[in-house]
Order: sequence, then structure tokens, then C-alpha cells
Amino acid sequence: MRVCIACAAAVWLTAAPVSAQNPEVTGPRTLTAATVMCTNAPVVHKPIPRLTVFGPHAADGHWVAANGTLVVKRLPDDGLAVGRRYVTQRLHYDLRGFGAADEGYGDLRVTGWVTIRAIDDVNALAEVDFACDSIEIGDMLEPYVELTLPSAPAPLEPPDFTDRANVLTGADSRIMFGDGDVMSIERGTLHGVVPGARYAFYRDFHNGMPLVHVGEAVVLETAEQTSKVAITRVMDPIQPGDIAVPRRKP
Repeated sequence: MRVCIACAAAVWLTAAPVSAQNPEVTGPRTLTAATVMCTNAPVVHKPIPRLTVFGPHAADGHWVAANGTLVVKRLPDDGLAVGRRYVTQRLHYDLRGFGAADEGYGDLRVTGWVTIRAIDDVNALAEVDFACDSIEIGDMLEPYVELTLPSAPAPLEPPDFTDRANVLTGADSRIMFGDGDVMSIERGTLHGVVPGARYAFYRDFHNGMPLVHVGEAVVLETAEQTSKVAITRVMDPIQPGDIAVPRRKP
């Protein structure tokens, strides 16, 4: 069950800070921190769930929720406290399969975020603050970290072709992207990537011809090995197989 896209979009638009509206950063669409956080993220290792959603706390007994209150089972030393916020998320499916040694990427879907409102020795009650998707039994809880989008991009430098990153996926595991879309590339903080960094996209036809420039992007959010970027300009839809090249001083 998916939440109403129009309703969610209305919340994102009204909650968007001015800094999120810079077209040099986000491209021609209106993107907010919530939009970016709700975009699926590729993960290198399978998450190991500890705290999970036990179920909605509702009179009708339903198993999924997009609002209201959720029950979280307590664990020893779980750190739960009234007022603490958590992201709810689940592994959607394996994109290329983790393999025996966690190779490849899994598809992590953020389903929303919640605030702990009451606790006892057995259970905690969490209020849904925002739902990207239906929040379901078994969704994992991780501490919430506020995302602030960069207010301006880095200077427009020449592309550094010595560092070529793979194009990964985007919202709902999409693999084709146009102006304003959010997607991930295979570079992160381990590679020195920071929010606001610029990337150019190129296509290699492997026919001896020069690389073809197909788009531009700005980094919005970084993880250890991947980053989410906003497509600010495209000449042709960007897709896996294209390469992302940082724009930076030599």
C-alpha cells in the first residue's frame, strides 16, 4: 500500500526551506530534504535489525500505517527515550545480490520517521511524523539525522576523468533519470565527496569515439560509499552504464 503521492508532495512543498529551492542545486523541480531522504538508497551490507516496528497501535488491527501510533518492543539497553526520533526503513530487495561476502548493493527504502512518545518496561509507543511509504511490521528503526540540503553548488570546474563512478539507482529503484530526479552514484565520504559537489555524466559507446556528455548533477546527501545527487541538466536520460565524473580542480 502506497501513501497518497499528492498528499505527500503537498507536505514536502509547504515544509521546504528556501535553501532547498536553488535550481543550481536541485535542478528544475522543487526538491526538499524529505524528498531526498525518501529516495531509496543503495547499501553495501545487509542491515542487521535490532529495534523494529512491532505493529500499528490501532483499534482496527491493521498491519501497516502511514500515520498514527506504532508499537516498538523494548530491548535491554535499547536507548529509547521519550522525544527521540528514528527513521523507519526496510530492505526492499537486492539490486545485484549481496552474494556470500556482501558484494553488490541492496535497496534500502526509508518508509518514514517517528518520535517516541511513551515507554514502559515492555513497549514503546512511537508517533509517525512523516510517511514516505506504508510503515510495516518489521521495519527497522535507526536514529534520525536531520538532512540539510546544500544552499549552493561548488564552483564549476573541469571534469576529472581519472575518477569515474558508476550510476546506481533512484526512487523506487528507477534506472532512468531526467531533469530534477534524485539518484545515487558509487562515490561517498570515503572518496572525499561532500554535499554541493558537482558531477558530470558521460556515456561511453566503446567504439573508439570520445565520451558523450549527457548530464550534470549536484550532490545532496552523502553516505560512506554512495551519494544521492540531483540531476540539474540532461541532454539524454541518464542510466546505469553511464559514468559520473567529479568536477574539481586537478
